[in-house]
Amino acid sequence: MMPSMIKSFFSRDFDYSPLHRILEIVAILSFFALVVVISARAISGLSVLGWQTAAWLVPLTAVMGYVGADFASGFVHWMGDTFGSEETPVLGERFVKPFRDHHTHPQGICEHDYVTVNGNNSIVLALYMVPIALFFTDPTQIWQLLVLAFSVTFTCGVFMTNQFHKWAHMDNPPGYIRLLQRFNLILTPTNHDFHHTAPYDTYYCITCGWLNPILERIKFFETLENVARRAFGIKTVHDQPDAARNQQA
Repeated sequence: MMPSMIKSFFSRDFDYSPLHRILEIVAILSFFALVVVISARAISGLSVLGWQTAAWLVPLTAVMGYVGADFASGFVHWMGDTFGSEETPVLGERFVKPFRDHHTHPQGICEHDYVTVNGNNSIVLALYMVPIALFFTDPTQIWQLLVLAFSVTFTCGVFMTNQFHKWAHMDNPPGYIRLLQRFNLILTPTNHDFHHTAPYDTYYCITCGWLNPILERIKFFETLENVARRAFGIKTVHDQPDAARNQQA
């Protein structure tokens, strides 16, 4: 993956704003720098507090962070699939359109290079990681250490989400990826196939997909949609006529 990442940094084969491309590259590099800073700070706190603390804190925050990334991926995915349109100011072109296009051309993500796949997630992550790096500076305080340790797994999970998503669509991903999928450690094609069944209104989580059956069973996103519609009068894609809805899907 490293060679493809470096190659994509210098590629001119993209069909969107060069300024946005530069922003994506800077954000990706910033992610790597920030995750090193946050990880090193968390490790320094664990070294002070000892192995007894590490024995419970590391597994707890690792699971919480990874599940949190799965939930975040589902929530953002649901928002992009459910609200607005490609004509929505600011967010329509860069946020709504990719989600809607993906339903029509699900294999298109396999043609995107490393920067295109991971750039937007890195931009959003910077808004979270910069404050963490600036203000959580005392990892010997257990609450700060919890946030720092959680943030390592959470941000890595979010960063890798679109890459996991891409691999779930590939006909022949690398062997080690198929192994991770087999053990359900990352998003599997079988899990994600539920989402790519019309009307595309379920199984939104695309990091590991662990939360998908749970959220579907309790009708989590359906409930949020009903609240938005009835309490705030916000229309969703499902309120549009069938022809318009099918065109977007």
